[in-house]
Amino acid sequence: MLVPSLKAIVIGAISYSDSSKVVKVLTQEYGILPVFVRVSKKTSVLWHPLATLELSEVKRKNSNSLATFKGVERASSAIETLRDPKRTALAFFLSEFLEKSVPEGTHIDGVFDVIEEAVCLLENDKHVANLHFYAIAKVILALGLMPENTGDSSHSLHLETGEWHDVKPLLSKTSYLLKYDLAELMIKIPGMDFVNIRNLRLNQNERKELLLAMVMFIQLHHAGLREIKSYEVLETIFD
Repeated sequence: MLVPSLKAIVIGAISYSDSSKVVKVLTQEYGILPVFVRVSKKTSVLWHPLATLELSEVKRKNSNSLATFKGVERASSAIETLRDPKRTALAFFLSEFLEKSVPEGTHIDGVFDVIEEAVCLLENDKHVANLHFYAIAKVILALGLMPENTGDSSHSLHLETGEWHDVKPLLSKTSYLLKYDLAELMIKIPGMDFVNIRNLRLNQNERKELLLAMVMFIQLHHAGLREIKSYEVLETIFD
């Protein structure tokens, strides 16, 4: 594989040595791609969560090897995202969510467009408090997981199967039943304008349950349940 230019969104990184690291990036063409990055004072500031970058002369020997590149530059600004603690927390949360929920090799047509839109809103919109609900619900839709609404408010949505059941809802690490009202909202969000997302009327418990349910929904179908450590920081900042 040799690509002259590739747009990539940073979703995770681990240290490889004192002078290098492996960065996971989300791409339109190849899904999630691990990239070998040499650390320098000039470029280290570029590789933050949800940074949108343009990589030049990208090479990868095979599907199991790390990709390399010759040059890197920003594809879009991140001034507000890095300056505002709320936006920074959202960037960390969404990038960790992607890294731990959508593994390499997953068919993710449309996911890049969703996250690219989220990055644009994160940097430019005045109100970003509910951006994570908007982005994750649209990822669910892009992955082809979104269930149809049965229209029966007595039912609960089973997150592992995507089916509705006439049983009492209970959401936990071992029970995956989401109550109808929140499941209905999850289904509606992708069709809503972001302007309307700002006005979601949810109490603190409902916000937490809906967000965790959406993350669990994707993880149960793809990566398995994994804790998103940046969630607590996100919750604290927005509370």
